[in-house]
Amino acid sequence: MNYLIKTIALTAIAATSSGFAGAAIPIPSVINGKVLPNFNLPPDLFVLVEPPSPILKATAMSQIAVRVINIGGTVNAPIKLTFTLPQGVTAPLKFSRLADHWLCLSAGQAINCTYDQALGIGKTTILRIPVTPGSIGNISGTFSANVAPVAGEINLTNNTFNMLPILPVMALALTGVVDPSGTYSQPVLDATSIPKYQLPLPNPNAAFFKHIPDTVTKPGTDTYTLDIKKVKAQILPPGFPATDVFAYGDPARPDTFSFPAHTIEARSTKPDNNLSLLGKHVNVQYLNTLNSTGHLLPVDHSIHGANHGEPDIRSVAHLHGAKIIDEINDGYPETWHAPTGENGVPMTSPLVYNSNPFDYTNNQEATLMWYHDHTMGITRLNAYAGLTGLYMLRDDNEMAMVAANQLPSGPHEIPLVLQDRMFHTDGSLAYPDVDVTGTGATPSIVPEFFGDVMVVNGVAWPYLQVEPRKYRFRLLNGSNARFYKLALSTGVVGDAPIPFQVIGSEGGFLNAPATVDTLTMGPAERYDIIVDFAALNGKNITLTNSAGTPFGGLNPAPVTPGLHDQLMLFKVNLPQSAAPVVTLPAALRVPIQPLVPTNGNAPAHRVLLAETTDNFGRILPILGTVADGIRGWMDPITEHPMKNTVETWEIFNTTVDAHPIHIHDGDFQVIERQPFSAILGASGELTHICYSLAPEVAGVCPPVTPATPALITERGWKETVIANPGTKGANPAPLPGDVITGEVTRINMQFEGPGQFVWHCHIMEHEDHDMMRPMIVHP
Repeated sequence: MNYLIKTIALTAIAATSSGFAGAAIPIPSVINGKVLPNFNLPPDLFVLVEPPSPILKATAMSQIAVRVINIGGTVNAPIKLTFTLPQGVTAPLKFSRLADHWLCLSAGQAINCTYDQALGIGKTTILRIPVTPGSIGNISGTFSANVAPVAGEINLTNNTFNMLPILPVMALALTGVVDPSGTYSQPVLDATSIPKYQLPLPNPNAAFFKHIPDTVTKPGTDTYTLDIKKVKAQILPPGFPATDVFAYGDPARPDTFSFPAHTIEARSTKPDNNLSLLGKHVNVQYLNTLNSTGHLLPVDHSIHGANHGEPDIRSVAHLHGAKIIDEINDGYPETWHAPTGENGVPMTSPLVYNSNPFDYTNNQEATLMWYHDHTMGITRLNAYAGLTGLYMLRDDNEMAMVAANQLPSGPHEIPLVLQDRMFHTDGSLAYPDVDVTGTGATPSIVPEFFGDVMVVNGVAWPYLQVEPRKYRFRLLNGSNARFYKLALSTGVVGDAPIPFQVIGSEGGFLNAPATVDTLTMGPAERYDIIVDFAALNGKNITLTNSAGTPFGGLNPAPVTPGLHDQLMLFKVNLPQSAAPVVTLPAALRVPIQPLVPTNGNAPAHRVLLAETTDNFGRILPILGTVADGIRGWMDPITEHPMKNTVETWEIFNTTVDAHPIHIHDGDFQVIERQPFSAILGASGELTHICYSLAPEVAGVCPPVTPATPALITERGWKETVIANPGTKGANPAPLPGDVITGEVTRINMQFEGPGQFVWHCHIMEHEDHDMMRPMIVHP
């Protein structure tokens, strides 16, 4: 063969002090080599295995880097590699490294990995394999990597590498701290000890992260079966344990049980968005065979929905964002099912547990929805434990823009599920179980949960490598109670926030892109944004948060630097691919027409957000009406819209913080917000309302304070809206007869119906206790 090869000696494994044995191996390299014209060099793959980093500790995850080097001619995709673990060491059932183009599936001690790119002459790809030893002591066996021969490969002597552990697995010792809030009965993991930006961001939009539909059982319908299992998720970075979570997944594909759950992708059946006729219904058969002796989190049996002997393990799923849906498929909170065979017996509705597949019509525009648990009394716990997943609905309008290179797609479209968590030192989820404002209930619900560890797509403080181009991020605030005020920062003092475009909200596209440099999101809100990294090549960009807790409160706690003020890191360090450059269109859709109330002479429906106390002296956030005052779940229903009609709702917030109000069975348009003052009645009702912060004097209201129109990012279809409180000088504990101030949020709501549905605050601690009400949409 007429070619020049330089040979270098490379020590594949560090000295025995690292705990692993290895030898110096001569590795041919084409560095400085010269290839003669028309020469066809055969491929020759070389595999190396590096010691785990950090060192192996019992129950803690480490990463083993496997290098596959091509020391011959170009190798076409795919490249297959099998990595074998010694007994007592485990790896996740499925994991991926998107930027490195590897996907791995585990079967016992064997991990089967696929590289989906060609590997050029002299090129290297690195696969980092997460491994966890189960106990301290010596490991029996070797870590072995074998790369499968590829077409034309002759020399196979370099395709296998064995690494022998020498030092024993050490014990893990993590620091626990007493949370200063006093709401945890046990120590929690010190969040400041968790290093940031150690793990790559998973992409729920990747093909391997999507459920595969059954298209045979019911022709013309995509059918799925989802069960619930307890599985381990690596939320924390290397050096920390995996976390037990509850996960949705397909029982026929065990690798799909994940946190967040795998994504369902569907096509719209809305006639004017489905001229392609690709739209289908989706049917989901929800099961709950969870084999667990108890909940992962403390269950408060003193609150409504969990105080009549209901089992701790029970569930009912809700597709959040489904616009047109039958009541039996909406996941009414009382229609839960338990692995014991018990079913919920609704006390406010004739609805019963639906054992049939839930039928999702998809008769709406393209948007990002999410499916999550909606069980009465434990929604906050089940969702926090992991029962959430994305539902991506496409339509002809969206796909036409993708085809015209007007929207980023494929690897350049990534959902971002924003959440917060707390942990114990063994990696388990921590959730507060002490309410310092009340007495007598143990464990006890708390007014809101705010975690110190920021989690995106199921990983604590991840990083994402991006190209210098436009990306589309589908944002979901999946937190129980935390609001986010998001911005993109270079981290350089004096630099302005990086602007980005908002192109959609919960119900679909806006009329046109809206350029902003901050975006506030309440729990359950979704936004569709475009970020252009073209001018940021080589930089690190942080997704930051500046929203205090509770948001809009009298004295909100500011974000803690180094914890709540940052969510993830974008590393603009990938070479730009051959994908076409995207140019956003000036118009994203046929313009949205303003909703007009069906009965123009009818007064607005005035609903109330208020606070009282429960039997244990705890804060009880609650709903009601302006005329009648506060109303609990069991009180007579006060919301009776008609199907296919539009009503104006006025949401009067008399509390001291903001609430994300979610209304089932349709979408709405936000009109405006306006301050008000009123006199508080004995039952919480409001009288003598003036639309100003100053009260009436001698029966006369002061001049009206002008209303503030909906934010530019809210001028599309919504189903969750932030209802702000009044001024920060509002009385936190008003008495009957007191002047009360607040803010009213006006929306025009289009009800689809008919059936019995709910409306509620989507702070999940509020929803469970007792800020949710049934409503009937009449035929």
